[in-house]
Amino acid sequence: MSGSDFSFGTRASGSRGHHSAVIDDVDMESVHSSLTSAPSVYSYNSSRDGTTLLRFVQGRAFNAQNDLYFFPADEEEFTRLEKNDLKHLVAIGRLYVEQEKVQRILAPSPPLPKQILDLGTGTAGWAMAMAQEFPHAEVIGIDLAPNTSRFPLPPNCRLEIDDFNLGLPHYYNSCDLVHSRAVANGVQDFKWYINEAAKCLKPGGMLLMTEGNHNLLNAAKEHQECAFGEGGPGQSWFARALFEGHNTLKRRGSSVDARVLLENLMIECPLLTDVGAHTRLMPVGPWDRGSTPEEDQQKRILGILTRQTSIDLIGAMEPLYVSAGYSAADVKQMVDGTKNELNQLTEHMYMKWKYAYGTRNTVPIPTDDECEPEKSFQERH
Repeated sequence: MSGSDFSFGTRASGSRGHHSAVIDDVDMESVHSSLTSAPSVYSYNSSRDGTTLLRFVQGRAFNAQNDLYFFPADEEEFTRLEKNDLKHLVAIGRLYVEQEKVQRILAPSPPLPKQILDLGTGTAGWAMAMAQEFPHAEVIGIDLAPNTSRFPLPPNCRLEIDDFNLGLPHYYNSCDLVHSRAVANGVQDFKWYINEAAKCLKPGGMLLMTEGNHNLLNAAKEHQECAFGEGGPGQSWFARALFEGHNTLKRRGSSVDARVLLENLMIECPLLTDVGAHTRLMPVGPWDRGSTPEEDQQKRILGILTRQTSIDLIGAMEPLYVSAGYSAADVKQMVDGTKNELNQLTEHMYMKWKYAYGTRNTVPIPTDDECEPEKSFQERH
């Protein structure tokens, strides 16, 4: 079994390693014991660079480069992102979809190493794990904020601090695989972004993009009703918090609608062919059941991780709500309401995630400005 396969047995392993089968409250030290050293392109020093690369809002640190991505960049947020890495590993069973295609593309072909680009790398967990699975490849992770991971980088992995909204011309035609997950919050023009990511690929290279739908589904896999006023049976404060967050981010200029339109936007990209997508419904909490003991265990673990990351997500969005003018009472209602209903499992819900993919064709990169990004949020205001 490959190092990135994730399988489930009917009983827990005696080990507390990355593939431990039973998770009650995720031990992130164990999660990354087999994951993320080349130095970063920019060497970060907290005392020297803190005021330049980070800013503080409502007591939490945020990146200082991109106003659109209004999510924290502190230890608490990195813990949430680490759990997200594990959640997706459980959901799809490995680090990536389309296993045979990806492994064929990344097979060694001396003398040049394969190159993998991870856009919006966050904690660099995915980048580090890919560097370990493909030691003959060079893996580069790009993010807005400095990475403070306590785990050392593999020697074939490096991190860069950059805003890919400004373009990536230094990577055009150089990558065999480009990966992107949950970045729509910080992208001003997602159609342009897909084109820019595709430009980084060599012909025959592969683009992997993953985004989650903010519209929750109920246990019947129908649209989940939001809670308003005092709330009521069948209504969800978590759904309400996501609804308000989505609209707030959209008003700020983020292309969050791309989370629903991802596959279609990739199909429209003239540089991609063979576009497709895999869909995963993640139970929010350990309420869903499988048809076999193994599937039952997978759903339970996935539900626990999704619940934990969902509660943490709404907590991370508190500064966003406050900055948008929501009252303290409304923010408290959404945060506390989400925590209570998810911990008590009063509503059984799913989150939908799309894992889209496409292959770079041989169409030349346009030389004109037709694919320039829209004006930034600051320029439009």
